[in-house]
Amino acid sequence: MAKASGFAVLLSKDRMTAFLECFAEDRSFAEPVADFQRSRNVPLVCFIVCARKVTHLGLGRRGTRAGTGLSRLNLDRVEELSAPLSVQRIINRLPKRNATSVRKRFELGGLLTDKGFTVVTETIRQLAPQASSILDKFSHTRAERVKRLSPKTKANLAQQKEAVLTALSIAGLSRNPVQEWSPPDGAPVSFLEGLASARLREDPMVIHDLMHLPGFDIIKTYPYNAAVFESEATSERLTVILANRLPLEEQTGTDLIYFNETFQSFVMIQYKAMEREDGSNGVTQAVFRLPNSQLAEEIKRMDALMEAIQACQANTAHDGFRLTANPFFLKLCSRLVFNPDDIGLVPGMYLPLDYWKLLTQSPGIQGPRGGLRITYENVGRHFDNSAFTTIVSKAWVGTKPAQSAVLREVIRQTLETGKAVAIAVKPRKMDGVAINNLIGLSVITRNRDGTVR
Repeated sequence: MAKASGFAVLLSKDRMTAFLECFAEDRSFAEPVADFQRSRNVPLVCFIVCARKVTHLGLGRRGTRAGTGLSRLNLDRVEELSAPLSVQRIINRLPKRNATSVRKRFELGGLLTDKGFTVVTETIRQLAPQASSILDKFSHTRAERVKRLSPKTKANLAQQKEAVLTALSIAGLSRNPVQEWSPPDGAPVSFLEGLASARLREDPMVIHDLMHLPGFDIIKTYPYNAAVFESEATSERLTVILANRLPLEEQTGTDLIYFNETFQSFVMIQYKAMEREDGSNGVTQAVFRLPNSQLAEEIKRMDALMEAIQACQANTAHDGFRLTANPFFLKLCSRLVFNPDDIGLVPGMYLPLDYWKLLTQSPGIQGPRGGLRITYENVGRHFDNSAFTTIVSKAWVGTKPAQSAVLREVIRQTLETGKAVAIAVKPRKMDGVAINNLIGLSVITRNRDGTVR
């Protein structure tokens, strides 16, 4: 599992001057460094070193090539230490087994080892208490608090986190703020509770937004947590609200309902976990076994809903055109593991429901022992995260406007049951006026018996 790591950034006096100018103007800063490999989906905490002193901390992201053997390191969200810390003073406090490798990184620059990053983080927090909110997010204390969460709680946090990341991706906003998650005091009620820096809020502005989202005004009567994500580049916002009456320990799953209000289109996603199995050739592969009684019941409900909306009037407007008007998709993916540091969407296969029905009748899904299973090898075709985000964000798939009007009432009934619900609203500014009509998102958990209301 990828975790946060540290990087020592050595700046000359000239480069430090340029860095300080960017810092004073709250602009990002880029520095060419020795080429390194690191996932862009996990945090990279950068220690800014000049004249053998750590002066600032920031979050870094590996960029494009900056020349032979060099990569561009982009720095933002920089924080200044209250007082520079001598590199030697830090090293003197480290365990001997880590001191040598850390000294080398602070002298030459580059990635710290995982253990080196951990001990440097704790040492700086001891030498300069409350010096950095960045380090607080990756402290040993935080790691232990995550570790103490029950498996059931972590499983449901993983599902909610995936839904939030999906909402941000479809909305075209950065997923970076999700990396700031930290366990709240006590048992968490929702994933959003750990996103204080994403502007957690419960105020009349959010209620006002919801009251103007057709079909969702009923939510104003329920308790909820809300986080507002904002793009620094465009000032676009996404408000995500999680309303949970059941504690995480009692929730049994998460499904996604996405509403594109601009095009009046619903898309609904049913998540299903694949298992890892050894194939006949000795290679481990991801498998979804059939039959699956729970999925069969869920598909019956999808079919009943499809029958209801198919009776709606035909679409006559170009905005209502869809490649398919069936709003149901399955996402087959590996079991979600809760890693608050990773903002990557879990890889998987998005399959339209109509395609799924044909696939399950294909002789090609029969295994060597006669069992039925879906794998990456026999599925034929699927949408990945990128392709699915594109077709949903532009409403190339989903319900037509007349069908969406019927589904609004279904969603309203869902809210009235008091099950766990999340709504995301992305306002858009147009000529200085906030327009609350881009998108809405619902994450609806199943009842205890596995049904979705």
